[in-house]
Amino acid sequence: MRVSSLFVARSASLASLASLASLASLASLSLASVVLLGCSSAGSRRTASSAEPPDALELRDHGTVMNFAWAQVGKRYCWGGTGPSCFDCSGLVQTAWATVGVRVPRTADAIASELPEVPLEAGQLRAGDILWWPGHVGLYAGNGWVVEALDRRHGVIRRAISVQRPPHRAFRPWGQSG
Repeated sequence: MRVSSLFVARSASLASLASLASLASLASLSLASVVLLGCSSAGSRRTASSAEPPDALELRDHGTVMNFAWAQVGKRYCWGGTGPSCFDCSGLVQTAWATVGVRVPRTADAIASELPEVPLEAGQLRAGDILWWPGHVGLYAGNGWVVEALDRRHGVIRRAISVQRPPHRAFRPWGQSG
């Protein structure tokens, strides 16, 4: 498979574009090389405070993360669960992000201490961002909704974010490849 327009979109943001341009034939790079470049620490590692819009790979990744999360709705809650038949809150988040090769810490508290934080303001959250409450996490689904493994009674659900109990913080794990 040859280099696609996705590579061109991703390459535009790589700091090493100048060295790539010196290659005699960019078209001969394989897709495997593109994936390795996109995941390397030499690539463009975005921080949550970046003012730039997400690139094509990030948009694809958050879509994949949310597609996985949506597919889990209706499954049961189990403490310590990471799927496939049941999940706890952080297990759902961790497994959803693992579908795109992103490492997310295993517990809600570790997520809060290790991932880049994003503002909880309208227009700042993106689908796939991790919403955090003390001892609990869920995935922001967009338009004021969350997908989460809530508890034993409810299991994995989609619900509107409660105005009585809104999330305390939000995190974006872009670039945490692992």
